[in-house]
Amino acid sequence: MKYEIRVRDDEKEAIFDEKGNRVSKWFDYIEREGLVEGDSNYYLVMKNGKWAIFDVNGRMITPEWFDDISPDGLVRGESEYYIARKDGEDIIFDVNGNRITKEGFNWISPYGLVDGKSDYYLVMKKGKYAIFDKYGNQISEWFDEIKEDGLVKGESPYYIAKKKGKYAIYYKDGQKVSDDFPEKDLRDVYSIKFNDKLGIVELYSKKLKKLRSIEFQPVPLYREEIIDYTKLLNI
Repeated sequence: MKYEIRVRDDEKEAIFDEKGNRVSKWFDYIEREGLVEGDSNYYLVMKNGKWAIFDVNGRMITPEWFDDISPDGLVRGESEYYIARKDGEDIIFDVNGNRITKEGFNWISPYGLVDGKSDYYLVMKKGKYAIFDKYGNQISEWFDEIKEDGLVKGESPYYIAKKKGKYAIYYKDGQKVSDDFPEKDLRDVYSIKFNDKLGIVELYSKKLKKLRSIEFQPVPLYREEIIDYTKLLNI
C-alpha cells in the first residue's frame, strides 16, 4: 500500500492511502520519513508544537506528546526504539511505550541501539559521556569524550575514550587495553576501523587514506569460567 500526504486550505496535513482513504487525523505537520516513504508502519507528527508517533492504524504509540522526537530508529524502520525529548532531556522508549533509559540525559546518540546496530547507546550528561546497554546498565565510566565507532556502532567490542586530555582504547567491560595517545592522533580522522584479532585501530582521512594505526592488547575471546556444579545438580 502506498501513502501520500495531502494539505488542506488551512495548511493542516493528513495521510491518505492509494485508494483515497484518509488514514490519519489532521495535524500541523507530518514527517515524510516512515509510513509515507515506505520505511515503516509508523509516522511522526506535530500538533500545537508537540510531537508524537502514530502507527498505520492511526493509533498513537508514544505514551505522551513530547517537545521533540527523532525519526531515527522506529520511524525509519531501523529498530523498535526511538529518542524523545522532554524538559531538556533525551529519553529512549520502545514501540510499546516502555521507557528504556532509567534517567534523562542531556543528549543520546541515535547510533547503536536506536539505529539497530548494537545493544548499546552513548549518552551525555553535564558535559561527560558514558555508554549504557539496552537494559539500562552503565558499562563505561564517565569520560570527557567517547567515540561511537566500535562498540556503540556494533563494529567491535572496543571503543575509544578520552580522559584528562588523553585518549585510550577500552574493552566493553571497561578494561583499558592500550597506552594513552594524544588528541593530535585523531586530528583529520574521518573513519575509524577496529581489527580485533590483530589488536590494531586504523585511522583514515576523508579521502580514505590511512593516516596511522594504534595498537592495543586484544582481550582473549574465551576466558576460563568458574562453574558451580552444585547448581547443575537436582538436589
